[in-house]
Amino acid sequence: MKKFPVIALVAVGLLFAGLAEAAPKKRTRNQNRIGPYGEALVGQTNYTGDQSGAEDYVRGIFENGNIPFQNLEVSSDDTDVGYQLAFGYRFHRYLAGEISLAQFGQVSSKASAGADFGSGFVPASVELAFSAQGPVFSVVGILPVGEHLEAYARLGYMFASVEREYTERIDGQTGVRVSAKGDSQEPLYGVGLAWNVNQVYSIRVEYQKLDNIGQSDRTGTEDLTTFNIGLLMRF
Repeated sequence: MKKFPVIALVAVGLLFAGLAEAAPKKRTRNQNRIGPYGEALVGQTNYTGDQSGAEDYVRGIFENGNIPFQNLEVSSDDTDVGYQLAFGYRFHRYLAGEISLAQFGQVSSKASAGADFGSGFVPASVELAFSAQGPVFSVVGILPVGEHLEAYARLGYMFASVEREYTERIDGQTGVRVSAKGDSQEPLYGVGLAWNVNQVYSIRVEYQKLDNIGQSDRTGTEDLTTFNIGLLMRF
């Protein structure tokens, strides 16, 4: 997972490397915007699975321990910000292929309470979090609606790196932190709209869905959806 920011920076470089070439080119409408492009998307990820099992687990750390506690609160945060960086090639008016790097944020369940370790009650918490990221290979079908508007559908396949991390904090200090990592390969589906500002730039909004991401025997699995907005630039 530490390698992902480096890969993302490389992808950003590729995205903007064509700016110098794109600016002077005069494209015509008859080209149907065929050729290579780069894209950056950012949006909200919603983990849609039932988090009651994770909540029971973090609650049980307090309830099944031998440490007095008070004011126990348990909650889950199933939304986060994610992003995607892509390089694509539009082969003709109705079809394109893309390779992207996706980061879907995380879902976490947390239990917080005051715990007495022998010198009075202090704030304590345990958290169980799940995150996913990795490359996605997609085929994109495009339906031009007018001169500026296009609808599209995505069929992709993600090779994900996933992690389930457990963290304990006592009085603001991190104590125990352990994680399990795994790999997952799952289909990804998406639908979206593109507004072609001109022959170089387009604005995209897209809804994506991904189920059973994760390695069941190591990290468990999660379902998620994303709603993204981004900028596409043709080289």
